[in-house]
Amino acid sequence: MRVTPEQLSIFDLFAHRYFGEDASLWLFGSRVDDQKKGGDYDFFVETNLVSADEIVVRKLALLAELQSTPQFEDEKIDIVVKRRASTFEMPIYQVAMHEGVRI
Repeated sequence: MRVTPEQLSIFDLFAHRYFGEDASLWLFGSRVDDQKKGGDYDFFVETNLVSADEIVVRKLALLAELQSTPQFEDEKIDIVVKRRASTFEMPIYQVAMHEGVRI
């Protein structure tokens, strides 16, 4: 993986702060492939939160806090959030969970 243990630790800490200790987290995309270069950070969060408004507010707060750290400063970060209770499925959910690395 092309992400440092410190970056994973920071994401884990902040993601659980905003989405709950029961949130499940994955890193997916180009950063899981050691042979690739560059690329943004793609994170997937599965949460028990239900309110779409609350999820958006927490996602933006998480992004702001991550980018305020030296480890993620000026980095492009994408966060995909899925509500566990939702029956709505997007293909990106399956890609993240099956091709990604669980944090």
